[in-house]
Amino acid sequence: MEKLRALETPSWRNCTFENVRVGESLRWRNSALKKVRVGETPHLDKLRAGETPRWRNSALEKPRVLEITNWRNSAFEKLRDGETPRWRKSVSEKLRVGETPRWRNFALEKLRVGETPGLKNTALEKLRDGETSRWTNSTIEILRVGESPRWRKVRAGETPRWRNSALEKLRTGEAPRLRNSALERLRV
Repeated sequence: MEKLRALETPSWRNCTFENVRVGESLRWRNSALKKVRVGETPHLDKLRAGETPRWRNSALEKPRVLEITNWRNSAFEKLRDGETPRWRKSVSEKLRVGETPRWRNFALEKLRVGETPGLKNTALEKLRDGETSRWTNSTIEILRVGESPRWRKVRAGETPRWRNSALEKLRTGEAPRLRNSALERLRV
């Protein structure tokens, strides 16, 4: 897949689809789909009222209302409401300045809307300065924006702590950090 240029509407740069120019709506140029002219709302078969047109194949799931067109193949992750559609292949292209990076590896859990994912490792991510630390391993719970990283199944009111025998419990007031040699520490 090609990289997206600044201000372009994300488009599927696959041999079956044409590039989308700046300001244009996504257009599906497959022989099985109707061509869309500039300014038209591309629409596919059997769209419900209020839905944004999207690819509807037997291999793809039906989208929810207000979702932006997204590829629902097993090789790609689902997009949540309000997300910008982008190619979710295991070997993803780098995103340019201003785009919301979302690296969705199969071994990692999905990120929620508004999260700033920063996958830098196959299992765990290295955090950049100012990022909200979050562990996106399948064994660790997804964090919402502003949450402190915490181990899965932390009860309400508890201080986040890593509950694995391989990880050390946190003392009151400590910044949560993984204490296993196989895992990287979080920068404060």
